[in-house]
Amino acid sequence: MNILLSNAFWYAAAGLVSACLAVVLTHMTLECKRKPVVPWLSWGAALLCYFLFAWIGCTVTGPQWWDYFIFFGWMIFLPLPCFFLYKEPISTKLFTVVTVIFISNVGSFLTGLTTTAMISTIDPYGEVGYQFLIPFTLMKALIAVIIGAILIVFVRKTVIEVFNILSHKMGRYVPIPFIASFGFFCIVQIVQAVGLLPQTGMLFVLFYLIICVVFGVMYWLIFSNALWSSRAMKTQAELNVARNIQRDMLPCIFPAFPERDEFDVYASMEPAKEVGGDFYDFFLVDDRHLAIVISDVSGKGVPAALFMVITKTLIKNQTQPGIPLGEVFTRVNDQLCENNGEGMFVTSFMAVLDLDTKLLTFVNAGHNPPLLRRSGEGFQFLRTKPGFVLAGLEGMAYREDSIQLSKGDRLFLYTDGVTEAINASTELYGDDRLIQALNQASNLPLDQLLSGVKASMDAFTAGAEQFDDITMLALDVT
Repeated sequence: MNILLSNAFWYAAAGLVSACLAVVLTHMTLECKRKPVVPWLSWGAALLCYFLFAWIGCTVTGPQWWDYFIFFGWMIFLPLPCFFLYKEPISTKLFTVVTVIFISNVGSFLTGLTTTAMISTIDPYGEVGYQFLIPFTLMKALIAVIIGAILIVFVRKTVIEVFNILSHKMGRYVPIPFIASFGFFCIVQIVQAVGLLPQTGMLFVLFYLIICVVFGVMYWLIFSNALWSSRAMKTQAELNVARNIQRDMLPCIFPAFPERDEFDVYASMEPAKEVGGDFYDFFLVDDRHLAIVISDVSGKGVPAALFMVITKTLIKNQTQPGIPLGEVFTRVNDQLCENNGEGMFVTSFMAVLDLDTKLLTFVNAGHNPPLLRRSGEGFQFLRTKPGFVLAGLEGMAYREDSIQLSKGDRLFLYTDGVTEAINASTELYGDDRLIQALNQASNLPLDQLLSGVKASMDAFTAGAEQFDDITMLALDVT
């Protein structure tokens, strides 16, 4: 019998077109680790084995079994080369090859079963069926090329993005293409076995196309969910990196100045989100002067964190020996007002301690007043005249104040995330509870003082969601 006159040959050839499309898409999506000639030889051998398997199976059996040889031939022979040709994890390889098999089969709907139905309406004995299988196979090849081009241009980058982000977590998504592929195959076989298929070729094409669309939409929704999940994971990973960068920008090694015995300082910052707008800083202006800063940027999240970095850098750069603190804030304010299109602002308190005279000079830009504990006394608010917030209005002039400290005095700075913490009844933590918590731990080391305040806040909020950054800084004059 002439091979080219065999329906089985052209049926297997029609399936080979989908297999070739799947091979091309798989190879272009995954990262090959072999020399260029190796993949083409491997895929060529796999396609040859597939075609022989499908052709022989279709030759020795009746048309009702042909779809099984086509489908299971894809699932058996096409995944094999992936295991040693590409660098990705096994789960990623399986997901890719089964996905492209499904897409190429569903997308190129003029496949063997469709053409058989159209032939059967003309010649139920299949004697001249090849006359119709040949043009349909060529039509399938043309459709496959079009689908391949669309997938390469529009889908490939999306698929690669998912793989790069999910990496070794792809295992949870592997069942998706398998279920979709087997489900598609089983539905067609069931409706054919129970006689639900339309009896005319064009109606069958319409029926088959509807099934393709339904599965395609279902699969796309599932894959879109995987895509958004992967993007969320990527965003979360980037935010975690940003949080680490922000944390490393703040002084976090204590004792901060072990070689100095004139003072002790300790601070902590707990952002409400992955990154926050609060910050603290302390540094030696020169050998005689210690600067401490605490600030709160309006807003939350990434925008506040970026503005926080700018503000912290400007304050530290402008703080130089001999420059009054009021002038420092005036310069910083003018610089922050430039190109502040988002209208953000910063409340800030800064103080410089003269380590010889114990004179504390400070400036307040709309920030919460600090609390001061004199030696042997309790904490009380340090009454200041707060100036306008930074970055709120260009040309503002800031004035500094001063107060004489002595050995044993302790200063506590904080942001409004402390006093404005709320519990389940939406009550504020407030100033009174803060003073009470401070006085209860007033004689403890600085780290335990801050821990005591935080423990008091946690007991008050009782697990309620944290809505604002919580930042605290304490200074001892020793």
